Amino acid sequence: MHIHAHGTGIHRAAAFTVLELLVTLAVAAILLLTAVPSFQQYTQRQNMKAAVNSLHNGLLLARNEAVHRNVPVVACPGDDTDGCTGDRDWSNGWIVFPDLNDDRQRQAGETLLLRGQGSGNPFVNSSPGRTSIRFVGDGSTPGSNANIRFCGRGGPPHARKLVISNIGRIRRDAAPDIDPGLCPAS
Repeated sequence: MHIHAHGTGIHRAAAFTVLELLVTLAVAAILLLTAVPSFQQYTQRQNMKAAVNSLHNGLLLARNEAVHRNVPVVACPGDDTDGCTGDRDWSNGWIVFPDLNDDRQRQAGETLLLRGQGSGNPFVNSSPGRTSIRFVGDGSTPGSNANIRFCGRGGPPHARKLVISNIGRIRRDAAPDIDPGLCPAS
């Protein structure tokens, strides 16, 4: 492409100099160096929100089904094949089912209402002694209040929890007091 300078009769080719290209690349590199950590933090926050939302919605479904069916409904860590695992780690997924015989284990005649997908990150575990959450026909959860804590790569300052009260209310909260051994800041 040629540019004509008005009245001079001089033709100049339009192009970038090496210096201009180097300055442009340096600015782009600086922008990338500042954007990548922010994007990683954004991704970690979104993963945390997705995990909390998913389990929160699963617990809401369990409570609603218990009230609708007027039977106990259990949410527990586990899968549709092996049932409840009996431990406090919800990171690898959970199931929701009506517990017709009130034994907190899924039997062949008990319909699977939901299979929640865990990803292992963030790490999710429940209060000691609460290996399942059982909602009864009035929507309450007999026993003590339960906490289900979520811990991602941000460490304790970014940890979250679901708090399930005895009356069945489920609320979200920060969990900065989580054990750093369960929630490393790596």
